[in-house]
Amino acid sequence: MTFRRTQDDIKRQARQKVMVLKHLQTGQPLTQDTAREKYGCRHLASRISELKKAGHVILSLRNSQGCATYLLLSDEGGRE
Repeated sequence: MTFRRTQDDIKRQARQKVMVLKHLQTGQPLTQDTAREKYGCRHLASRISELKKAGHVILSLRNSQGCATYLLLSDEGGRE
């Protein structure tokens, strides 16, 4: 069985990416737990990867349990 993204999936992921970027632009760090609670984003790493590909400079820090915290370092390269 293959998975196909629906139009709803694509729209939801685009909305999540915008919400994640707006959060990071406030200067606040973002974790998976926060993204899930505030924005319903279950795959934060995917949204971060998309933002990085768009030119945003995002720092990923991992704690001893391997959980990542993300910080926006530069928004100048973003083409969003």
